[in-house]
Amino acid sequence: MTAIASITADLPFALHNPPALGAPLGAYAQVLEIPAGAALVFLSGQTPILEDGSVPEDFEAQAERVWQRIAMALAAVGLDCRHICRVVTYLVDPADAPAHARVRARYLGAARPASTGLVVQALFQPAYRLEVEVTAARPPAA
Repeated sequence: MTAIASITADLPFALHNPPALGAPLGAYAQVLEIPAGAALVFLSGQTPILEDGSVPEDFEAQAERVWQRIAMALAAVGLDCRHICRVVTYLVDPADAPAHARVRARYLGAARPASTGLVVQALFQPAYRLEVEVTAARPPAA
């Protein structure tokens, strides 16, 4: 397996893209290895609901809101988007994938978490056009 450099010095994830699997089709790693002693943090699927209970109609606004909510949830436990090691994205329309990728890239920066994308017929609320679930890892204490 070919290892890629760690994401950051304080997040020693080992990223691997074995040649037999082919190059990733986007900003993710085929395999992400978490060091011993790291604590996993699981976020429920985040939806585009606003503080007032409404949902933006525009897809890009929905994607932005989902990633804002992910960042807020991580911050509540002392983490940020650099700590994300796995992303599962549910889209209702595959045509929205490029717009989601642009928003996601702003939040993830150089991070390359393991990722799965699914197109589903519908989500819990008819107005939702996406939902994103993440797993993060708290680095082991030094």
